Amino acid sequence: MIEFKKVHSHMMISGIKWISLIVTIMLIPSCLNIQSIYPEKKYYLLETLHPPVPGKVTPRDVLRIAKFRMSPAYTGKGFIYKKSEISYDTDFYNEFLVSPDIMLAEIVRKWFDLSHLFLRVTSSPGHFKEKYILEGAVSAMHGDYSDPKSPMAVLDMQFFLIEDNGLSYALILQKSYRKQIVINKHRTFSLLKGWNQSLTEMLADFQSEISKKIVQ
Repeated sequence: MIEFKKVHSHMMISGIKWISLIVTIMLIPSCLNIQSIYPEKKYYLLETLHPPVPGKVTPRDVLRIAKFRMSPAYTGKGFIYKKSEISYDTDFYNEFLVSPDIMLAEIVRKWFDLSHLFLRVTSSPGHFKEKYILEGAVSAMHGDYSDPKSPMAVLDMQFFLIEDNGLSYALILQKSYRKQIVINKHRTFSLLKGWNQSLTEMLADFQSEISKKIVQ
């Protein structure tokens, strides 16, 4: 009787091991399929060309780049696509490496640092006494696929140049831009290239406008 119980117990244990092995083998293809179905997440940063450098300019003042304001729909890192006149989609698998407001402010800081219009360009208040403050706002930044025949990279931005005379602040320059660059359909690189081109053109134009205001 005791021997029968041992044999029966051994058979049950062996059966459980076989069942576990079979279940594991069945789950492996399922796991592989899940990995192949979902694409790898990718991260991007915007870039601009180098700014034009004006000749015979002696920079004297400090410019501070304030944090950019984003429209609520564009505060996230994921790319946004306009699908029709009233519908939009977000892309979980393609997104910016950092928040768009931080990314854009740093791009603008580097641009004007290389422009040689200012003695110093900073993004931190208090380190240097700035004479000018540059603020920015983004009201749209998406891929527009509402017209399948003509998809576009859309970027809407506003720039505000403020002068600090020691006693008060004065808005001395304000300009709005809207760029729509035709791109290749469903090509992430083409969308990024469109945004980069738009941002480069905006900053080049606004730099020219600033030069007229501050360069004597």
